[in-house]
Amino acid sequence: MELIKLSPTEFKKVAKLIYERTGIHLPEAKCTLLSNRLRRRLRALKLDSFASYYELLLNDAKCSAELPHFLSAVTTNETYFFRNERLWDFFREQWIPEIVEQKKGKTRSIQIWSAASSSGEEAYTAAICLKEKLPDFASWRVSVMGSDISQDMLDRANAGIYNDYAVAKIPQATRRKWFDERDGHFVLKPSIKSMVSFKFHNLRDTFATSRIDLAFLRNVLMYFDLEMKKRVLVNVSKSIAPGGRLIVGDVDPIRNTPALQDVLGMAPSGLNQYQKPGGPDVCTRPMATMSKGN
Repeated sequence: MELIKLSPTEFKKVAKLIYERTGIHLPEAKCTLLSNRLRRRLRALKLDSFASYYELLLNDAKCSAELPHFLSAVTTNETYFFRNERLWDFFREQWIPEIVEQKKGKTRSIQIWSAASSSGEEAYTAAICLKEKLPDFASWRVSVMGSDISQDMLDRANAGIYNDYAVAKIPQATRRKWFDERDGHFVLKPSIKSMVSFKFHNLRDTFATSRIDLAFLRNVLMYFDLEMKKRVLVNVSKSIAPGGRLIVGDVDPIRNTPALQDVLGMAPSGLNQYQKPGGPDVCTRPMATMSKGN
């Protein structure tokens, strides 16, 4: 197929559809990137133009089968285990002891949400850390949830099978403990895999629970315009329990945007993190600077 490119008019139509379905704002500078990604779908469907593909997306009878592929094509999913070493040092050495202290005299339960979880590395990293560091683990009810709008990413996450790039940052001893190596791939062991569940969720909508102790919202706000950022933050804040935490990425638009701080309704509690009022403020030490990537 000739390397056709979205025309300016076609780009505006498709970008508008992406915004309506996902909340992701694509500037015109992304036209070439979007053309390259959607061109793969044209080949798969044996279509000869972006106009034909756009018409398919507008057809209710045909769109349901294509929509998961469309969403996977327009979202960014680059990630790996233990991404941002200092974050996971904080999680293991500070947050876990403090959540244990916070739960004293209460039901021993922990709920963690990895929003925009991609292929599951962040959610599974949290599970590994909890398995290794949570005292008397068997006495706790632990739930780690990952959510994404890409069914392809959710399928990969549920499979729990990763390449060498995804596990490159995991120490060898940890890798051997929690993964089986098969045919050049790394397969999560059931003891970790069973701790994590994945579901489809669009951040434009309210999440299913309001009892999250810690939510990750990294590397995603940058894709939204201001109004969509506000809508997403309102939804995320609703899901977090009093005293719960939100961790965002290094590209954090909240801190310097009063309108976002207002709708979030959570106070900064360290670099890249916020705490919801109403619970015990046990996390008193600031998280170390996380400058080695999100």
